[in-house]
Amino acid sequence: MNNIAITYLAAYLVILAIITWRSAKRETPADYINSGKNLSANDSTWTTFASLLTGYNFVIGVTFSFLYGFWYLMVFVGAGMAFVVLYLFYKKHLLPLQRDHDLFSIGDYFGLKYGSLSKKLINLILCGGLILFLILQMFVNTTLFSALLHIEKLTALIITTGVVCIYLWFGGFKASVKTDIFQGLLMLPIIMTIFVFPVHFTLGKIPQAFDPSQFWFAIGLMLLQFLSLLGQAESFQRIFASRDVESLKKGLGRAFILLALVAGSIAYLGINFKFSGLISDPSDLFTKGVLTALPSWLGPLLTISLIASFMGTIDSSAFAFGVLVAKMRGAKEKSIIKSTRLFTLLGIIVSAISSLYLFSFLSSVFALISLISVVGATLVVSITLRPSTFEINTFLIVGSVIFIVGLILKFVTDNPLTSLIPSGAALLAMLLVRAYVSFKR
Repeated sequence: MNNIAITYLAAYLVILAIITWRSAKRETPADYINSGKNLSANDSTWTTFASLLTGYNFVIGVTFSFLYGFWYLMVFVGAGMAFVVLYLFYKKHLLPLQRDHDLFSIGDYFGLKYGSLSKKLINLILCGGLILFLILQMFVNTTLFSALLHIEKLTALIITTGVVCIYLWFGGFKASVKTDIFQGLLMLPIIMTIFVFPVHFTLGKIPQAFDPSQFWFAIGLMLLQFLSLLGQAESFQRIFASRDVESLKKGLGRAFILLALVAGSIAYLGINFKFSGLISDPSDLFTKGVLTALPSWLGPLLTISLIASFMGTIDSSAFAFGVLVAKMRGAKEKSIIKSTRLFTLLGIIVSAISSLYLFSFLSSVFALISLISVVGATLVVSITLRPSTFEINTFLIVGSVIFIVGLILKFVTDNPLTSLIPSGAALLAMLLVRAYVSFKR
């Protein structure tokens, strides 16, 4: 690691320490858990952007664009759809409930509407998804940081987990939000990478960047992104912390614009390298293509941008897991901070150790999306089909069981369409139950 990178990294860590210290001052349990439900539009913008633009999304985005061209951008069509549904759902369904109930996760909503079993099933799926997501983040973090900083993988893993544990332990959700603002700003230099490489993509090659044979693959990506965002615990953690409906609306809109700018840059990078002919193996595209071709002045800055993107998503997921488990175990207001700290720390440690044994990154990514999509699909079904309690529990149980069976029998793979099988099977089972009940009547 050169002196410029060391300077950037040191400055980054110092600013994180200052943010943590300021966030921990005069902190109440409400501040620690959800910033006292007073998240402004500006805070909502940056924390949504930083928590959704993950480091592995950057790496996978470049790879997917290399393989599938501009069809990769369909994931952000799905994200836009999800943002619209999240806003309308909060305005029409959640806001009236939030005035009388302390809502934190989507599981709380299902508990109020369908009972305790639905809440438990949703929360268990969310916890499983959060742990798997943390494992993936730790895995990519360890691999890339060791290459970026020229240190051992275990050292990179220890540094990352240590830093996240420290500022979440003291600062909680407020520290996560404030660091997201800082980390979100640091991610924007990623856009600059499109200006430093020789141009190999021209307007005449646009048809090649939209291969018709990849159309249904793209539709699968879009649907998975849509459903998974509707089911993410981190998404609802930020929604329930919003100051008001208008702040949420502005925050989601601005965050989508930032995501679109960065996504467009990522897509261009992958396609530009594809037409350069310099890289034949897409698995080496990021480490042997992007990183090695960067000029010396931009390489260290991109390194810190990637570190920021990893930290922004690891802290969001880890803290969401900690609060969710603490609330599931019935922690009271006096002990909620202590319980959240302990479970957040436990989640990070378990994920860090598990990441050392991850066998297939890409398959695990689609497994995660497939699992979380069951929650998102449940939400869509709840809004559109108005199922009974028995029907919604059938949906959740069948979706979860098919997901597990799919992993064991390997019919849930790294193809987006197969990742939708658990949600599709759950919908079919629910409709069959509804038809049977109607027939019996």
